[in-house]
Amino acid sequence: MKVEDFLADLSDAVDRRRGEITQVRRVVAQFKGTILEQTAAIMAIPMLYAHWEGFVKESVELYIEFLERQSMTPIDADPTIFAFAMKKHLNRIVQSGSVANMAAFAEWALRASTCSVFFEDKSVETRSNLSFENLEDLCAPLRIDVAGLKFQSRKINALVHKRNNVAHTGRPPAANESTVESDSDLAMVLITQFEALLKITAENGAFRRSI
Repeated sequence: MKVEDFLADLSDAVDRRRGEITQVRRVVAQFKGTILEQTAAIMAIPMLYAHWEGFVKESVELYIEFLERQSMTPIDADPTIFAFAMKKHLNRIVQSGSVANMAAFAEWALRASTCSVFFEDKSVETRSNLSFENLEDLCAPLRIDVAGLKFQSRKINALVHKRNNVAHTGRPPAANESTVESDSDLAMVLITQFEALLKITAENGAFRRSI
C-alpha cells in the first residue's frame, strides 16, 4: 500500500465523521427554542465524544494495516513497531510463563525474524476514556508522535469529563445548541489535527528503523 492510498482512506474517514457530526448539529437545531432543547443538547455530548474516540480507533487501525502492507522485515522496522507486533505473544508469556508458552514464543520469533512484520493482534484499546494521557499511551507503541496535540490536552480532557458526566453520573451539565456547536467544532478540530499527525508519521516513515 502506498502512502497516498493510506491518506485517501484517512480522508474518507474524516469526511464520514464530518457528515455524522453535521447530522448531530441538525438534530439539536430542530429542537432550539423548545422544552427539549437542553435534553437534545445533552444527548449530543456523548455522541460527539464518540466520534472523536471512534475516529482515533478507526484511523489507528488503518495505520496498522498500512504498516503491515509495507512488507518490512523486523530489521527494517522501528523496534517499537516490532514490539507491538509481539504483543499477543508476549501477553501469553505474561499470563503464563510455562515452558510450552516460552517455546511457542521462541518458535514464533524465529519465523518472524525472516518474514514481513505481521500484526496478529490489530486491536486498538481506547479504554472508552480517551484522555490526552491515554492517547499518548495508545500511540507511543506505534511511533505516532502526538506532541503536536499537547496544546489541546485540556480541551481533550474536558470533553472526556463532560461525556463521563453525562454517561456515568446522571448529572449532566447545562447544555444548549450553542454548547453543541462549540463541542462539535472541537471534535472536528481534534479529528483533523490527528489526521494531520498520522499523515506526517506516514510520510516521514517514522515506523522504519533509524540508520
